[in-house]
Amino acid sequence: MSEDVARAIRHARIRWVGAPLLLSGVALIGYAVYGWLTGGSGWTVAAACFGTGLALASFGANHDAAMGYAVLAKDAGLPSSLQDELEAELVRDRPGVMKVRPAPIVGMVMPVGAIGVQLFVLWRLFAGIL
Repeated sequence: MSEDVARAIRHARIRWVGAPLLLSGVALIGYAVYGWLTGGSGWTVAAACFGTGLALASFGANHDAAMGYAVLAKDAGLPSSLQDELEAELVRDRPGVMKVRPAPIVGMVMPVGAIGVQLFVLWRLFAGIL
């Protein structure tokens, strides 16, 4: 297996970390808004929105990295599921997909940042309760 194929598979798997982070972020926004309406800080709501946005961005960054590496490794033995996904993306937006440059560091840092911000919001919301 080539290095680009391995990277494409890795980022295709990592992108799914963004889905539970998105759900937890939405829940944190809801609870932060409730807290704000009952006298809490609006900054906590803003931080919760930021953490949720980072969760969504982590999915997008890893998806772009996966597609970028998949384009580089198109003929190097991609798994059929990733090959099918690449073909669907190429049909949808060929020029855009062909211009994608993989950014693996961003793809790896983005979920960590989302987790950090969401933990900070969790601490802000529940530190007085625990």
